[in-house]
Amino acid sequence: MTLNSIRVLLQIIYASSFASVYSAVTAPLGQPAPLAPATTSYVFNITVAQRAPDCFAKGVLVVNGEMNPPVEVVQGNTLEVVVYNNIPEDWPLMSEGITIHWHGFDMKGVQWYDGVGYLTQCPIPSGANFTYRFQVMEEPGTYFWHGHAGMEKVDSLFGPLIVLPPPGAPAIAQYDDERTLLLTDNYHGEATLLAAALNRPFDPDKITNTSGSFNWVGVPQSILLNGHGFYGDCALLDGGNFLVDPKCNVTRQWVPPGRSSVLPYNAPSNPGCSRYNMTVEAGKTYRIRMINAGSLVFYTVCFAGHNVTIVAADSFPVTPLSVSCVDINLGQRYDVLLEANQPAGNYWINVLATNTTRMGAPGGYGVLRYAGANETLPADPIMQPDSVPMWGLETFEAITLPEAFLNASTIPQGTVLPVNETTLVPPNRTHILHVTFSTVLLPSGQIRWAMNNVATYGTPSCTPTLAQLQADPGFLAREALQSKQGNSTNVDMVQSGDAERVTMYLDDGSPTPSYPVAGQEYMQLKLGDVVEVVLQNNAAWLNEDADYSDGGLGCNRTLREEHPFHMHGHHFWVLGHGIGVYNETANRTSLNVVNPPYRDSFTIFKNGWSVIRFKADNPGVWMMHCHVDWHMFMGQKMYFSVEPETAPQPPSDLPQCPSDCLYNFGPFTPDYVEDKWGDSGYAA
Repeated sequence: MTLNSIRVLLQIIYASSFASVYSAVTAPLGQPAPLAPATTSYVFNITVAQRAPDCFAKGVLVVNGEMNPPVEVVQGNTLEVVVYNNIPEDWPLMSEGITIHWHGFDMKGVQWYDGVGYLTQCPIPSGANFTYRFQVMEEPGTYFWHGHAGMEKVDSLFGPLIVLPPPGAPAIAQYDDERTLLLTDNYHGEATLLAAALNRPFDPDKITNTSGSFNWVGVPQSILLNGHGFYGDCALLDGGNFLVDPKCNVTRQWVPPGRSSVLPYNAPSNPGCSRYNMTVEAGKTYRIRMINAGSLVFYTVCFAGHNVTIVAADSFPVTPLSVSCVDINLGQRYDVLLEANQPAGNYWINVLATNTTRMGAPGGYGVLRYAGANETLPADPIMQPDSVPMWGLETFEAITLPEAFLNASTIPQGTVLPVNETTLVPPNRTHILHVTFSTVLLPSGQIRWAMNNVATYGTPSCTPTLAQLQADPGFLAREALQSKQGNSTNVDMVQSGDAERVTMYLDDGSPTPSYPVAGQEYMQLKLGDVVEVVLQNNAAWLNEDADYSDGGLGCNRTLREEHPFHMHGHHFWVLGHGIGVYNETANRTSLNVVNPPYRDSFTIFKNGWSVIRFKADNPGVWMMHCHVDWHMFMGQKMYFSVEPETAPQPPSDLPQCPSDCLYNFGPFTPDYVEDKWGDSGYAA
């Protein structure tokens, strides 16, 4: 019995617990039809274990002893996940505990379970447990779950999250079976300790004997396909140089346990590792659910000898588009159809970075194996990193909504729409927000990623922000007005307590700070507002103030980076992309306001701009942030406050907050790291 057949059988079993099938009930606008939910339950026992996904043994976070386990739930069912935090207290975490975020879920009516540490809940501390329990009313499709309190996602706390259609719902496409392709980049160091060095002074004048100095994390050591990779595939330069592409040479299907001369490092023994193989049957069509759960690399995925057809982007259907390779950025998901129509044999699955996304990153290589073929590596050469160009703008613009979703009389039953909308045609905007990216230097000498000159820090106080704003609706406007009087914020502490005042900046038409600041950036919205956001990605200039403007630090800094952005609590329409500086008059006519894709993650290209639009139909406080984990840690995020006082009251069993919380902009000197985690044996 195939996996797809098993899923069909499960849906029939689930149907007995529903009041009626989807087509027999009427749904309110913007929501699927209410059904009597069954409960799908999981237990997450989260611990630390030694694993070697690429033949380099290291500590990773596992769930029930497994890396990256999947979660599946039928739309309309209640999802219950009991999370036990059994991570040892001396394991380095940039948070006093963990949370789980359901990436791509809007969480309407269950805002407190969005799982962003200190925004909607305090983390689950070591030795404690917490139960996420909510009805899944999301569009059937491909999502993923991951940690979202500190840097725990980078340490492998993530996995696929699949929402299956209820019985009677129309299929997204015709296919025989399906596979999930979970992609991630793999570092050999613990994420928290890599992040700690990002907080040390970048400004050489601020470096002392005890402070340590800034050190970029570099490119990952390997790329994993469904948890499998091989560190020896690509010859990385020492230190993870990101200016020169490595040369890759795949020679092995697996490495056996024990002492081995083929290991890329000196070790007396190894636990063994194997390359990922995706087995298909000739003549069948497969739905491949592709997920980029990594922390740095924008991938181009090519199935040698096979084109694929994109049928969904971030869970929502798109007009079918045939491509030779798929560009998938961090946080994004694409569902593609692959026809096994080639001669039976073995074909490479190439997962690459291009020179326009992340130079110096290794390639990742799996095998597309036809059933019955010998278990050997493909005879054809692999693709080298930077050997295939990324999509042009015309390909991104060809990803559009299908015609059926643009008319109320044809929209598929149960489609998840914005509240009070009858189609997925974007409504007219009521607000516009311009956001510019830059790197900035704070008075502490730290380099940060800023949006409108504000580098937004995390954990400002040991209280969930949603609870704070719900209890005092005037707090945000009052404190933001006061904070705009200042022009800088000193950032010297590593911890912060409940009494610390939050420095807030409000995007309400008033000028952004003229001097780079550490604080929190918000935009206040009313329910029903339709917001157009123009995101401008310029060169990563450092601020040119009096200390650095005369030929000093940052004057020739022309680094450009692409940024993958994700928004919580809402989906949005991606109206357009461009290169250069956005001009409302010149570029407005190029925007697609007819059938743009409806997504939760998108890309802002180097030296370019992107325009999105969303309807603020979900009360709460929602983050929009770069999904490069290291950029988010360094401040590249902001918040939308949507009438939080109207959100439901918090559950009574939310985790209790600690008296002191780690503050992610603190300097984290080598001495501090050693004092806090040194006894664990992890490198400072």
